[in-house]
Amino acid sequence: MDGLGNYPDLETLTISCLENLRALPDSIGKLAKLKALIIDNGNGCSMNPVLPELIGGLQQLEKLVLYGAQDPRAEGRDHPPQPTDRHPFPASMAQLKNLRYLDLGRNGFDEVPAFATKLPKLTELRLQANVALKALPPSIADLHELTTLKLDGNSFADLPDFLNALPKLTTVSLGDNCAITQSAAKKIALKARFPKIQFDFTDEFDCPEP
Repeated sequence: MDGLGNYPDLETLTISCLENLRALPDSIGKLAKLKALIIDNGNGCSMNPVLPELIGGLQQLEKLVLYGAQDPRAEGRDHPPQPTDRHPFPASMAQLKNLRYLDLGRNGFDEVPAFATKLPKLTELRLQANVALKALPPSIADLHELTTLKLDGNSFADLPDFLNALPKLTTVSLGDNCAITQSAAKKIALKARFPKIQFDFTDEFDCPEP
């Protein structure tokens, strides 16, 4: 991948299941026209490449998918804790000010990465399948353009009132957050507290017996 700088007009870069990839090269910062960076490993591969500080220079980037791309845990384990050998996100990622779509699914996060709440044009935030994730930081309320929040497959038992401060938020999915989806009372209460939001409570998997 060291030759990325030879493609200055590249607008979309897709990477999948390169499990031996240790780092994205600094040359990615030369892709001034890049609009979409997609590292989607589905549910079959584990990756944890270092993201270079120069990634923050991708000022045209509108879509960033890191699904399973920052999780070194081997597949098939029973949800071990967030790995201590995870590489930190570069501080420069908060400079991706044109980002509209961010997918951080299946990375074993137990909290929302700080840079994700500093992206003023973000309209869709996906945090699905981060099993230990059970809370949203108040800084989410700064994402004034956010319309869609995907929280499926986590451990939420409730949602914070500050989501009502998001003027454009209309869609929240909560499937497989069993403390919510298996409680008719909680679903009714959420709909009443957030009347502008359309909720999806559909479970993909069977919830354990209480």
